[in-house]
Amino acid sequence: MCFSQKEDYNWIMGAGLNNNPDSIYKLNYIRFDNNYFQADLLYESIPFFGSQATISDAEGNLVCYTNDINLYNHTHQIVENGDNFQSLAQFPQGYFLNQGVTILPLPDTQGVYIMIDGSQKDIGTDIITERLRYSITDMSLNNALGKVTQKKITIENTSDTINAGFLNPVRHGNGKDWWLLGVKYETNRLRKHLITSEGVHFHDEQVIGEPVRNGIGFAAYSPSGEWYGRYVLSGTAANPKTGFYLYRFDRCTGQLSSPIHKAYQPPEYYGGLAFSPNSRFLYIAKHTKIYQYDLEAGDILASEHLVAEYDGFLDEQGVPTRFYGLQLAPDNKIYGIVAGFNTRYLHVIDQPDLPGDSCNVIQHGVYLPAHNFGTLPNMPNFRLYATDTPCDSMVNAISPPPSLLAKTIIHVWPIPAADVLHFSADTSMEESLDLQIFDTFGRMVLRRKNIQLSPFFSIRLDALPAGAYFYLLQNAEGKILKSGKVVKTE
Repeated sequence: MCFSQKEDYNWIMGAGLNNNPDSIYKLNYIRFDNNYFQADLLYESIPFFGSQATISDAEGNLVCYTNDINLYNHTHQIVENGDNFQSLAQFPQGYFLNQGVTILPLPDTQGVYIMIDGSQKDIGTDIITERLRYSITDMSLNNALGKVTQKKITIENTSDTINAGFLNPVRHGNGKDWWLLGVKYETNRLRKHLITSEGVHFHDEQVIGEPVRNGIGFAAYSPSGEWYGRYVLSGTAANPKTGFYLYRFDRCTGQLSSPIHKAYQPPEYYGGLAFSPNSRFLYIAKHTKIYQYDLEAGDILASEHLVAEYDGFLDEQGVPTRFYGLQLAPDNKIYGIVAGFNTRYLHVIDQPDLPGDSCNVIQHGVYLPAHNFGTLPNMPNFRLYATDTPCDSMVNAISPPPSLLAKTIIHVWPIPAADVLHFSADTSMEESLDLQIFDTFGRMVLRRKNIQLSPFFSIRLDALPAGAYFYLLQNAEGKILKSGKVVKTE
């Protein structure tokens, strides 16, 4: 089954020098209609300097975007109540932090979006995230120009300092919610939060692998959702420390495993990472080099292959076009920005699914209509759906009251089912419940609100095609009381 998921089809990138009258300091408006890269000049004076998030609707129409100073709608005007997320006076050229902000569709809603960013703190030797917060925007308001209805809501368990940036989420195995990972400052304590229709909630903390240094860089998940990686530059210009952290990831439980850490010797400076579309290869951009790692190799680090080395090219202003952040695009190519300077060039990994030099790194292969300064749109993989098996971790994420579980057993029958599915409880249950049924892509196909299981409740399935489905039964507080899989027969 195929359907459109084009939330990443529009990229907006630019430079912080928005006061320059030259048109090259306007914005790049990049579109991927029909999987084709097209870059146009956008005549808007909006400063960008690192932080950027853009989201489109499922059909690829631009909805809104942000430099983490203001939130802009598709007409490039500030959304009502969408200003001053970070201080424009403090950051007149745009917010500096790569992956310092992200925008997602709010689960189980239409036209409502959640934006997550952080408030930063200078501790003298470092910049850290003092706390994360989220904001809710309803783009159906104001004649589809949008309004921020909730703003800067502090997220629990992020208020005692975490490493700055790296706000790159991944879809939960249930196909609708999202995971967001953070790292307690300079430790190996990874904090996991769930993004649901109720906002952002702390899930758990896991101690794993080497301590993750705070610094500048990028995080990414493989398109399969099975790998999570971070490239980090830390230290100082005189004494930089660079490397990457790689983990296996379970989208149902949120558990990380098999940690790998690579510290580069000698260290270089700026860099980033991206995964190939088939999730086999990890690419690391390391200032003057790009490496490929084979994730199917018995020894991943030993599979390192140098696929590009900076060729010394200077742009028309004499800027060296060395390597920085990488981003997998809807056309299945990986695009890379230039480190440290305003420039109009992008690098391209043309065939990232191929091993070794066959991946074809094209240095300074794209010439943009406007300058860009260290800015890549922070976008997750919107084409990652529900897992093939039910995600029981959803019960763990929002646990039902122990007293209720101890006294009440909920029965679901028959499984498999033909036309009708029944729900009942073995004790009296008077509270109203919410039943949701999803297909294997995580799309809600049936929902019944305010149902009661005393004596039982039945729902007809005859409008659904044969196949596997997943159900959730939760109470008014959002506590999941029962979840599972049902097969609908002919």
